[in-house]
Amino acid sequence: MSIGNIIDRIDREAKENKINKRDKRMVAWNAHTTDDVGVIWCMVIEDEAGYRPMTGRGELSSAWYLARLADHTDEDGKVNYTSLWAAAEEVVDIYNEEQGISRKEAMEIVASSMRLG
Repeated sequence: MSIGNIIDRIDREAKENKINKRDKRMVAWNAHTTDDVGVIWCMVIEDEAGYRPMTGRGELSSAWYLARLADHTDEDGKVNYTSLWAAAEEVVDIYNEEQGISRKEAMEIVASSMRLG
């Protein structure tokens, strides 16, 4: 799934959840949430506690991934977590910057959520 498709999907979900984007900003965040495939894409909404893992809805959907374990695994099956987390952070930064939100602003949004948690 391309970044453009992800942005469109997130916009639709924001509307479904009645998130007024003019009042609250929403950012991608690497919550270090993983499954057997990789690092799951998570969203944080400004001044709302918690985060939303993008795990899909229904039996036929799957999670969205910031980075896949297979892309950071050596021949012996050992995952290089340093490169995995770096790749996930890069995707988060690209998405947020495309939304006009700097890394510093994104961290402030995440902090606003954590304060309420």
